[in-house]
Amino acid sequence: MNLNEITVSALTQLGRSSDAANISECRIRFSLYANQAQQELADAIGFYRTDTVPADGGVITLSSLPRVCVKVLRVVQQGHCVPFGSGDNSDRILLPYNSPALITYRCQPKKLMRSSDECELDQGVQGLIVTYVVGRERLVGDVNSQRGGNIYLSMFENAKAQLRIQRGAEDSYRIINKF
Repeated sequence: MNLNEITVSALTQLGRSSDAANISECRIRFSLYANQAQQELADAIGFYRTDTVPADGGVITLSSLPRVCVKVLRVVQQGHCVPFGSGDNSDRILLPYNSPALITYRCQPKKLMRSSDECELDQGVQGLIVTYVVGRERLVGDVNSQRGGNIYLSMFENAKAQLRIQRGAEDSYRIINKF
């Protein structure tokens, strides 16, 4: 779902027309709300990605990753998971081999700025972004609209709480026999 689709869906749920003038009027506000929702969902589900980076001398600089690294979850070198340690500062990790590494790490999703920017979260949670945008927009209106906004934000929070229950780190519940 891209930012334009989020905006159109939110306008439809708000009972407003989704013509070009109305979309451009709401775009800045809705992109702010959508990015806040995306960030909250990413924190709740533990958004991560996997990238390959070279390990010069067995050292990887985390700033060389395409996204800002929040936490390194797993490192694979030569086809298997390897232990890693932190270097002399928090921007480096030390690896046992001098070969490219496949790093799985927690990061922040890319901000939605342009109307064609796609949300990187799973398809199943992208509808919650629209719910959050509608809730935030309703909070700006009169008292009756604000009550409706609270309902939408409650739905968002309840769904987010359920995501935490249903999603977890794969390694935390998987038993691997290494012998």
